[in-house]
Amino acid sequence: MFIHRPTEMKAPENPGFRFYLGLIIFIASFFMLPTGLLLREFIDSSFWKGFILGVFWISAPLMKIGSVAILGKASYAWINYQMHYFYHKVAKPHQITPLRYNIGLFLFVIPFLPNYMISFMPHLFPIALHTRYIIVIASDVMFLASLFVLGGDFWDKLRALFIYKAKARFEAEARKD
Repeated sequence: MFIHRPTEMKAPENPGFRFYLGLIIFIASFFMLPTGLLLREFIDSSFWKGFILGVFWISAPLMKIGSVAILGKASYAWINYQMHYFYHKVAKPHQITPLRYNIGLFLFVIPFLPNYMISFMPHLFPIALHTRYIIVIASDVMFLASLFVLGGDFWDKLRALFIYKAKARFEAEARKD
């Protein structure tokens, strides 16, 4: 069940130095294994190659855990507030125009064609496997983009498909009530 939270949450204080230090350590942890793989190429001894790679491989998850500990609850509250602020002020669903809705429906339906054609009529597509991958990935990206073009109300309609007791209610019926 999706619950909209009020937009007027009390803004927590920016954690300051701890936040930025934890963020730097968290981002640096993603570069530890590639750095170990790079440094390994400059060493001749197989023992030191394994040792350096092992140290850099183990250090990445330890740095992630350490960064979360450094960030702490105050940083979590601040990030949570910023994400809610962004959602309610920028990404909150708005009413869309009929043209945008029709374009979104077109983008929603069109990606099914190449997928079915590749499955049932593969002779119509080029034989090269990478070309088929490109077609399938492009149609998947188009499908995902259509969900954003269709707007937030469409997400609710799509969600209602998976709720057994959900009922469609049209504007004409709502006016009669």
